[in-house]
Amino acid sequence: MNNITFIHTADIHLGRKFLYLKDKSIEAREHLFDILEKIVNIAIEKNVKFLIISGDLFDSNNPSMYVVAKFLDSVSLLEKHKIKIILLPGTHDYLKANGIYSNSIFNSYKNLYIFNDPSKKSIEFEDLSLGFYAYPPISNKMKDSPIVGFDFNNNLKYRIILAHGSVQITGKSAFDDSPITLDEIKNSNASYIALGHWHQNIDFSNTVPCFYSGSPELIDLDQINSGFVMYGDLNNNKFEKIKVGERFFDEIIIPIDSIKSREKLIEQIISNADRNLIRKVNIIGKKNESTLGLNFDLIRDEIYKYFYYLIIDDKSYLDIDLSIDYDNLSSIEKAYIDKMKNLIDNSKTEEEKDLYKESLELGYALLQGRFDLL
Repeated sequence: MNNITFIHTADIHLGRKFLYLKDKSIEAREHLFDILEKIVNIAIEKNVKFLIISGDLFDSNNPSMYVVAKFLDSVSLLEKHKIKIILLPGTHDYLKANGIYSNSIFNSYKNLYIFNDPSKKSIEFEDLSLGFYAYPPISNKMKDSPIVGFDFNNNLKYRIILAHGSVQITGKSAFDDSPITLDEIKNSNASYIALGHWHQNIDFSNTVPCFYSGSPELIDLDQINSGFVMYGDLNNNKFEKIKVGERFFDEIIIPIDSIKSREKLIEQIISNADRNLIRKVNIIGKKNESTLGLNFDLIRDEIYKYFYYLIIDDKSYLDIDLSIDYDNLSSIEKAYIDKMKNLIDNSKTEEEKDLYKESLELGYALLQGRFDLL
């Protein structure tokens, strides 16, 4: 008997620019090809029959030919191992005139099956008694459900639906984001629903196995539970997630008024650091005399090596009257502060005011002997 086995992935976003990673952007973009290679190797090791990609293989519907060629290298390798690829466009690489999926370059790969014709909603393999069903997106916004209304072939035992859309959860899902309801999943009469669009690995199974594979590697800063693909065996009703990603993200908040020294701040920032971690640090609250004048750019550069990427967002503020001990000021310090306060009060723009506040803070800290700021 032919076992129907597959790897289900989605939202790889090949060609992603990763602008938020700045100096690491090119490295992160190339890393996605390593992740694709890892997925292919898992498919080969498990000897699956299909690799299912439920949308957003590419980050746009006009990726560079370099990006396309890297994907086709994987297609060729899978072909040697008799593994077929079932590919659905997504919201980033949706079907459009002269878009990537209208390119004839894909036609020579006999193991690559693409839902690239809006009028064709099924790909069937009668020898396996299996059909794949999908509505290929023709826009990045769709109001109709992508999992209802299929004309199933009743002669086939197995039915896999591919869908790129949003399960409807109050406060999380939009009505024009290819909406999918829990009742539609339950009543789909499918053997498996391979979801894409959300970057988390989530199980929406009830009477029907239904999963978001999640993006196989971290794409956006707010992602949680990404970095997986799904393995499925329809004959044995077995479905499990497999870890493939390396990067992960966290976000911490540090109240600056609780910090007594530069060293203590650094100690908090690098707590539980990891070379695959992208960390965002939010500095909040009112500065005190120990933290006036801190240069967060210099701090970031000093400890950047402990992380894959580090973002420090300084939301702290200087309260001139409460953060500075006026009773113990020298005459020079008083003159400097009075001069800077006058400049702040007479600033013509917010940008100018912020510049004078920064100058007051740094100048006062240096007058206090804070030479660690130089």
